[in-house]
Amino acid sequence: MAKKGRSKPGPEEKPTFFFLDRYFHVILIGILLLALILRVLALLSLKGSIYFDFLLWDERLYHAWAVNLARGTFESSSVYEMAPLPAYFMALIYKLFSPDVVYIRIVNIAFGVFTCYLVFLIGKELANKPIGLFACLVAAIYEPFIFYSIVPLKTSFSVFLFALVCYLLVAVMRRFSIIKTLFLGIAIALANNVRPNCLVLIPIIFLLLAWNAYKEKFSLKVLAATLVIYIAGLLIVQSPFMIRNYMVAGETSATPSQSGFNLFICNNFQYGYPVPFASTAPAEMGIHFTIEASRRVGEKLSSGEASRYWTNEVIRTALEQPAAFTWQKVKKLVGFFHWFENSDHYNIGFMSDYVMFFKVPFFGFWLILPFGMTAMVLNMTRSRKEFALSAVFIIYALTLVAFFTNIRVRLPLLVILIPFAVIGVNYLRYYINNRESKKAIIYFVVLAGFFIIEFIPVKDSKDMTAFLNTHAIILNSKGLEDEAIEYWEKSSSLEKHYSDFANLSLVGVYYSKGDKQKAFSYLDKIHDDSYAASNKYDMIGDMMVNQGQLENAISAYEKALEFNSGLRRTRTKLIKVLWRIDKQKALEENDKLEYINSFYNLYGQTKK
Repeated sequence: MAKKGRSKPGPEEKPTFFFLDRYFHVILIGILLLALILRVLALLSLKGSIYFDFLLWDERLYHAWAVNLARGTFESSSVYEMAPLPAYFMALIYKLFSPDVVYIRIVNIAFGVFTCYLVFLIGKELANKPIGLFACLVAAIYEPFIFYSIVPLKTSFSVFLFALVCYLLVAVMRRFSIIKTLFLGIAIALANNVRPNCLVLIPIIFLLLAWNAYKEKFSLKVLAATLVIYIAGLLIVQSPFMIRNYMVAGETSATPSQSGFNLFICNNFQYGYPVPFASTAPAEMGIHFTIEASRRVGEKLSSGEASRYWTNEVIRTALEQPAAFTWQKVKKLVGFFHWFENSDHYNIGFMSDYVMFFKVPFFGFWLILPFGMTAMVLNMTRSRKEFALSAVFIIYALTLVAFFTNIRVRLPLLVILIPFAVIGVNYLRYYINNRESKKAIIYFVVLAGFFIIEFIPVKDSKDMTAFLNTHAIILNSKGLEDEAIEYWEKSSSLEKHYSDFANLSLVGVYYSKGDKQKAFSYLDKIHDDSYAASNKYDMIGDMMVNQGQLENAISAYEKALEFNSGLRRTRTKLIKVLWRIDKQKALEENDKLEYINSFYNLYGQTKK
């Protein structure tokens, strides 16, 4: 029986977890060691697959960028197209060791383990040490955390920095610290230069710090000092990137030029993604968007100006079609909560057939989300720390609804969702043990609601064509053409979103084998409203040249350039054919090629 005058222990208290609280140092070290072992085993399993020594799209771009930075050969007169910090960090690693992505994989494992530790700290700040330990354990065995710790993407880096921001925020709100406030500013600026979605969190954290200072009844002097220190931390990191952008491009941009392009990709009704006028290759996509924006306005734009043009196009669409735009956001909001962890580079389920480690059934998003969201909804006002992390969660989540909701961008939110999920399970345990039926019923209703939401069907959520295509590309790069054809044909037969990329590959394969009939059958599958239409006509042009049908080749190349005027190789081939028929027109096309090449020079790329 509780002593008179003393309240009954609440779910946030820890009498049930006495053992965990007493030996938490040993248990914590054990969990972090487990996290390390799992990631090393996953890396060793990946090493035995065809994926280990093949760099995918963003991986290849950042690797090349970092190599040029390390060698001092990177030149560009444009604002950064993509978040710059990962490239500079990779360049530092390459400078210290060698330009081998295996070092990036090792560093990402370190980031992954430290993220687990930060999740422990977040759980401890929100509740207590035992809750932190359970949260740390879930983070250690959460499959996407493991997977993205072993691939050379920036995801592990971004999750670590996001976790650091969250911990420092709740730590400062618990007890004011000049050092932690300074590091909070530094951390959010670093996160912004890895994952630009974090830009919107900079003013939100500023307001949260001011609100906390008000609630703590700080003097105006302390309040001002808090905000100044936070801003100072921001400027320490952000100013070098902004100064560089101003020096080379005359723009003090705090976001990469890719932001406007991505916003259009995610919110246009005419094309969807990919768009027909731009390559999907990260190294060329931004250039093609800049070229197309320049063509539409009738003057040459910088990458920053082009980014603003595409942002304005989205705003115009939203104003002209508010109902359709709103409905699209609702569908993306459902996609954000969906259990299926949609991805753009790797799919863990697909990869598990080739990397046996991921056959092991680990914790999934489908289980963490309902418990985490239920605890957040029911308890976000219980303390300022929980409210602050809930606000960070919501604001960052809204950026996903505006842009992409895929797993790589959504993953940082798990450092908030996991501790809340553990807290939620603890609350449920407490309500049941103490027979608080009303609270338990409310909890179950909210929990069931989130379970229902995450299983609402989402169109193309299980489309595997992109991953079939990638697998085929890797096989083909290793000389396994017959095996690659099997995967391309499977992708083509599914007739899903990325099947046309498989069709293009099959056209090339069968034409090179002399099977023209089969090659043209796959060409016929690609319609003129496809994102692959420009590639289709480029290939037709090549075939016509081989058959000596020069007039038809010219028509095909010109058709390809109507879809995407930024295709340098296509225009170069057109010039070569025209030179044999119409030299004057060839000279005119050469002038256009020089103009197109000037956009590539903005991004530090050489002519081809």
